[in-house]
Amino acid sequence: MSDRISEDSRINPAELFDPMSPEFIANPHGAYRVAREKAPVCPLSEHGPWVITGREEMAQVLRDPLKFTSRNNTHGAYELTDECKELLSGSLFYRVTLFNSDPETHGRFRSLVNGEFTPRALRRREPAIRELAKKLVQDFQDAGSIDLLSGFAYPLPMTVICDIIGVPAEDHATVKAWNDDWLLLQVMPLPPEEQLRCAKSVLAYEEYYRGLLADRARHPADDLLSVLVEAAARQDAACTLDDAVLALQVILAAGHETTTNLIANTLHQLLRDRSLWEKAVADRELIPAAVEEGLRFDTSVQGAPRLAAEDTTVGGVTIPAGAKVHTMFAAVGRDPGLTEDPETFRLDRSGPPRHFAFGHGIHFCLGASLGRLESRIALETLAEALPGIALAPGFEPRYVPGGLVFHGLSALPVTWPTG
Repeated sequence: MSDRISEDSRINPAELFDPMSPEFIANPHGAYRVAREKAPVCPLSEHGPWVITGREEMAQVLRDPLKFTSRNNTHGAYELTDECKELLSGSLFYRVTLFNSDPETHGRFRSLVNGEFTPRALRRREPAIRELAKKLVQDFQDAGSIDLLSGFAYPLPMTVICDIIGVPAEDHATVKAWNDDWLLLQVMPLPPEEQLRCAKSVLAYEEYYRGLLADRARHPADDLLSVLVEAAARQDAACTLDDAVLALQVILAAGHETTTNLIANTLHQLLRDRSLWEKAVADRELIPAAVEEGLRFDTSVQGAPRLAAEDTTVGGVTIPAGAKVHTMFAAVGRDPGLTEDPETFRLDRSGPPRHFAFGHGIHFCLGASLGRLESRIALETLAEALPGIALAPGFEPRYVPGGLVFHGLSALPVTWPTG
């Protein structure tokens, strides 16, 4: 262990980055600030895992997918019981998703699904996304109050990604529940009975996608399911049907979970200082800047894990082969070396993005442009239809546990004048 860390024995990394701590859940940026200043590469215990909060150190890790692989990213951050492992042994839970495979295989598969997320594809979808956002607001516009997270920020991106994939509307709630259980197994320490429940849910989730893929083999449609079925049937297949099932789980989770929380987190910041919301309402040209500031200041994706393939020195610290590494994207957004006045949410920043909210390197988020578009449409729609929204009286933000990966509110109650 380097002198850099031992000299900073004043900090206790395991306590600082405790994913079950109410303090960390509510404000992970306090932990990032301390670690970034005192030990930007630090282990949570003698043998890891390691947490990286320094910008340059993180960029080094994320730019080298061979030394720091993401192959095990969907296999769970915490030890599972033997019973749970046995149940999952016949599933795809421990299969390496093609999104996280070696660079060549990853690139080939990414090219296959990229067509649904190109600028051309998004321009084609934008009118439908706007219509959906308007309809969602119209359904509650006369109520005068709503939990905007569950009533708007969730169904908008969930409906869009389900449409891209080809998930029927009547299955959205069931698929969402399966998705939540799949993610819980990956990012949270769970008691044995909860592990088992989630594992059974994972098995049902996989079978569901197998059924959809089989249906598309018989009845092709204009969706991602059909693209994957066709690809799996080719002689030089870029994926198998098992690969497709796992990829669909990843795409659905990434396609709504992050954007739901991005919309809610950003709106929360705009309404905390309501003058910011009033500026955005008065000048809609500020809304893209608000979304970018939301990504920088209060991003919904806190970080992503990697596994060290060999002993590697990062920031003067040697990370041993086999060690798990958590690259904390959110720490970059408030790095004072990158952004002036980093602890303030502002709408007047210019220049390129000053954050790693969508990752960095070859695993940069495939749906980044879609997430930005949906968030912009969400804020524009609310500014047009409900300019008078405000946080509900007495609202105190509460955040759901998200491990070292997610950061999102449990609810966002708002009110507005009616009549």
